[in-house]
Amino acid sequence: MVLLKEQERVITTIRRYGPTLFGWFFLVMVLFVIDAFFMFWLFAHNWWGQTLFLLGILTGLFILVRILFIWQKNVLLITTHRVIDIDQRGFFDKTVSEIPYDQIEDVFGRIKGFFGTILRYGDLTIQTGIGKVQIIAHYIKHPVQVQQEINERRERYLSRYSARFSGDVAEAVIDKIYELEIGDLQKVWSVVQKQMIKLEKK
Repeated sequence: MVLLKEQERVITTIRRYGPTLFGWFFLVMVLFVIDAFFMFWLFAHNWWGQTLFLLGILTGLFILVRILFIWQKNVLLITTHRVIDIDQRGFFDKTVSEIPYDQIEDVFGRIKGFFGTILRYGDLTIQTGIGKVQIIAHYIKHPVQVQQEINERRERYLSRYSARFSGDVAEAVIDKIYELEIGDLQKVWSVVQKQMIKLEKK
């Protein structure tokens, strides 16, 4: 989907909140119901009636497949290094935007409207300091919590590099541990144990 950088991994994958697609699913259902209701009448009118019936079915299926495809491909990725937005607007129309944590200036989570307040969904806006790059994720679940997660990741990312430059090796190592999988953590734990035994013998 996206080529990750060395030692980068995806922390959270966010998609549009499913219930907000109800309008499209309702439209597809209406098309199918109308087709089923007039099926015998349409089939009684020879080829043009059968064509209209088939056209209604194909239109409903096309809308359904397109909506599910866009929903699946349109994602916001929160990684250990940056925020990546994959904006899929059609079968052959995709835009990929990214903002590294050290370039993020503002993050806004907004819940608006009756249904948004009840179901706790809304919009998330991320932008750089000079405003040249802006990512807007619409209709996502708990946008305020996502805002907080991005800010926490940003602070951790910035503190990691400031720790490196300040010579605080312990802080840099501790932060790096959060990026490791179970296999790598076991290797690190083995090395730590050996080093602790070695130092205790001195």
